[in-house]
Amino acid sequence: MKARVRVLIIALLLGALASAIGETLQLLPLGDAPFANRIADLVAHVSALDVADKLGFGQPAYDNEPNPNLGVITIDDITYQSMHFPFPRGYYGTLLGKLKAAGAKAVIFDIDFIDPSADPTQDAQFAAAMRQVPTVLAYTLNTSANGSIGEEKVAPTLAPYAKAVGYSTIDTPGGYFLGQPVEIDTGGAGTDANEKLFSLAAAGVQTYEGKPFDLNAIPKFDQGGGANVMLLLPPHITHTQSGNVETLNVPYLGRGYISFANAYNESVADLRPFANGALIYVGSTAAATFDFATTARGRIPGLFINARLADQMMRGNYMHVAPLWLDILLAFALPLFSALGFTFMRTIFAIATSVVATLVYAYINLFLFVKELYWVDLIHVVVAMLLGTMFVAVYRVIYEGNQKRMVTNLFGMHVSPEIVSDILDQDDPRSGLALTGKRVRATIFYSDIRGFTAMSETMTPEEIYGQLNEYFEEMCTIIFDYKGYVDKFIGDCVMAVFSAPYQRPDDPANAVISAVKQQDKIRELSAKWVAEGKREFTVGMGVNTGDVVMGNLGASNRMNYTVIGDNVNVAARLYNVAKGGEIIISEETYLEVKDYVDVDELEPVAVKGKVAPIKIYNVKGLSAAGAQYKAPE
Repeated sequence: MKARVRVLIIALLLGALASAIGETLQLLPLGDAPFANRIADLVAHVSALDVADKLGFGQPAYDNEPNPNLGVITIDDITYQSMHFPFPRGYYGTLLGKLKAAGAKAVIFDIDFIDPSADPTQDAQFAAAMRQVPTVLAYTLNTSANGSIGEEKVAPTLAPYAKAVGYSTIDTPGGYFLGQPVEIDTGGAGTDANEKLFSLAAAGVQTYEGKPFDLNAIPKFDQGGGANVMLLLPPHITHTQSGNVETLNVPYLGRGYISFANAYNESVADLRPFANGALIYVGSTAAATFDFATTARGRIPGLFINARLADQMMRGNYMHVAPLWLDILLAFALPLFSALGFTFMRTIFAIATSVVATLVYAYINLFLFVKELYWVDLIHVVVAMLLGTMFVAVYRVIYEGNQKRMVTNLFGMHVSPEIVSDILDQDDPRSGLALTGKRVRATIFYSDIRGFTAMSETMTPEEIYGQLNEYFEEMCTIIFDYKGYVDKFIGDCVMAVFSAPYQRPDDPANAVISAVKQQDKIRELSAKWVAEGKREFTVGMGVNTGDVVMGNLGASNRMNYTVIGDNVNVAARLYNVAKGGEIIISEETYLEVKDYVDVDELEPVAVKGKVAPIKIYNVKGLSAAGAQYKAPE
C-alpha cells in the first residue's frame, strides 16, 4: 500500500509538472514564441479545416460559401504596369462613377490616402465621386515606443467626403494570424485622445448596412492588456497557373474579383452584374506593392484579408473562444488524469489508454472547431497530456526496472523462474518479499553430504567442484519443481524453505516428497559416478515445520532473504541426526504428511532451547497416495 501511495504521489507530481509546462506555453504573451503560444494553437485549428477537406469531409459551409453581396476590384500586376501605378486619384473618381451607375451600394478603398494630391483637381474629382456613392477610406495606425496610438489620417482634401474611415492595419501581437481589433478606444493616449476608432471592415459593413453595427455581438479574443480582436477565419485561396497568367480562386467572394484596369475600361452595363447592390472592396494585390500578410493559411494579399473580415461580419461567421479558465482547467486536469491512470494499470496499458484519451480529446476538440467554430485549446493540452504520460512512463520503467533487478538479485538463483515471474507481475513486487520480516508457518529443509570432508582429501579441487555442482544442479531442480526456495549453500550443505516468499497449505508435503525425490536422484547419480570412476556419497536430510520469521536480514549494503527462529534450529538438528540416505522429519511435519509417507518412529532427540526431547521419524518411502502426488503447477 505504501508503494502504491508513493507511486500515486509521484505520478500526480509528474502530471502537475506536465500541466505546468502546458499552461506556461498556453499563457505565453502573444509576442513571445508564436510557434508555441496560442497563435500556434489557432494555426493548428485552422489547419484542421484543410485536413478535413483533404480527407474528403469537405470544407464547412461557413468557410468558403460565397457571399452574394461582396466583390473585390484588384490593382493587380496588369493594372500596375498598364496604368502606371500610382496613378492620378481622378481615376478612382472615374471608377466610383461607374460603380455608382452600376448600382454599387458601398465602396471600400483599402488604399492609404495620407497626403493631399499634388494636383488639387485630382482630389476634387475623387471627392465629387464620393458624394455620389457611400465610400469608406482607409488609414494606418501605429504604436509608439510608450504604447500610445498614433494615426496617419486620411488627407483633409478627401476625409470630409468619405462616409466613414477605418484603420486597415495596426501593430498587434500575432497580426493577421489572429485577426484585428474591431474597435479601439484611444482613451487618453495618442494624438487624438478619447476617440473611438473602427477597423476598415467594421466601418465598411456599417456603411453598407446603413446603420451602426452591434460590435458587442462579435466574439472577441483577449490578447492581453485589454486588446480584443475579432478572429480572422483566413480564406482558402487557391492558385491556378496558365502560362504566365496566375488566377486566384477566392471562393467567399460571391461577386468574384476583377482587375482595376478592366473595371476602369468596362461599360456600366458590363459592371452591373458585378456591382449592383454589393459592397465593393478596392485595393492592391500587385507584387510590387508588397501588400501581403501572413495568415494561418499562408501569405495572402491584405486586400483579401480585409474583405474577409467584412465577409465574416456580414454573415456572422465568427470564431467562438472558450473561456480562458476552461483552457487552463483542461491543461491542468487532463494531464493529471493521464498520470493517475498509471497507478491503476500496468505501464503498457496505461500508455495505450493515455494515447487513446489524447486522440479522443483531439478529435472532439477539432470536431467542435470544424463544425461550430468553437476554439478550445488543443496543442497545449495535448502536449501536457503526452508529457504527463511520458514522464510517468519513464518513472515507471525506471522504478519497475529497479524492482525487477532487486527481485532477481534476491530470488533469481534461489527459486524457480515461475515464482520470480509471479513476484514481478505484482503491482509492487516488494510486497511479496516481506523485506521488513513477517511471522509465517514454513517448512525448513536441510541436507548434508556424509563423509564429504574425508572424501575431498583424495580429490582435486576441480573434481570436487565439478561433482558438487552436478549434485547441486539436480537437487535445486527438484526443490524448484516442488516450489521450494534455496536459502543458501553452506559448503556441501543445502538449506531450503518451503515456501518463500509465499506459503502454501501443502508446503510440508512438497518438502518431504521433494526430499524423497532427491534421495532417488542421488542413488541415480551414485550409479553414474561409480561407472565413471568417481567417488559416490550419501546424504542425510532433515525437515521441520513451524513458525519462523521470514524477511531480509543483514546490513544495509549486504542482505539475504532468509528465515530465522527455533524451528530453523530444529531442522538443522534433524539433518545432523540423519545418516546417509535418511530423511528425518519432526512430529510437526509428520502430522502434515502422514498420508503420503511410510515412516519409522525413532527415539526422541534433544534440541537446544527445548525443554523436552522432540519426536522424530525416519521416512522409508512414499505411500500409495504419496506416489500419486503431483508437483504443484
